[in-house]
Amino acid sequence: MSASAQGFDGARPPFASTRGETAYRALKTAIQHLQLEPGTSFSEAEIAAELGLSKTPVRDALARLRREGLVESSPRSGYRVTRMTIKDARALFGLRTLLEGEAAALAAGQDLDRDALHDLDELCLADYDRHDSESIEWYLGRNATFHLSIARVGGNDRLVEVLAQTVEQLERYMHAGLAAAPRAQVAGFEHRDLLAAILSGDKEAARRTAREHAHHSHAMVVNALLESDAVLSANLVASPTQPRHR
Repeated sequence: MSASAQGFDGARPPFASTRGETAYRALKTAIQHLQLEPGTSFSEAEIAAELGLSKTPVRDALARLRREGLVESSPRSGYRVTRMTIKDARALFGLRTLLEGEAAALAAGQDLDRDALHDLDELCLADYDRHDSESIEWYLGRNATFHLSIARVGGNDRLVEVLAQTVEQLERYMHAGLAAAPRAQVAGFEHRDLLAAILSGDKEAARRTAREHAHHSHAMVVNALLESDAVLSANLVASPTQPRHR
């Protein structure tokens, strides 16, 4: 694990009201942006030293990250970054597909003022360099803003809240997928198709278009995982045969 004492990206951790929040934000950013790779083992002492903090705020941060499923206890070193799996990706994208489909249907036919429409149209132009991690992070922020903005148009604040959490949990999966394949141009066309369906007022068309877009993102991530060294070198273990009942 490599990181500076000022933060995992070489910069000071972001401002926070407490040291525990500082540790939490720095660790979460490092995990989501794959600066701390899935499966990486570490101890409280190592993180505390790298962030220039005591163990107590680091322990509090790790407890929060465990509840979010981003880290887990490791018998040998104390903690490790939770691995990325196709099963987890499928579950998260399944939820995202449902949420974004309903968000688009709710937004269909709602009044969008000229400024809001212009902002959404500008977000469709976002691009990134798949070889540049910071570029990917910037693109992911713009992509999240696009989808959450549409969700807010529908007026269901609870849906927006859950969708925001799901998008955040998917961030490291999306980061891996975008690093493996250029997709911004295709996503831009899909975003414009989604906007057109919403503006038409056709709820079913908006729901269908949003779900198709989520499915395409899911396929991108699964392909990236299937081509990763960790998956290519994994042993396949057959499930035990279940006894037959007569």
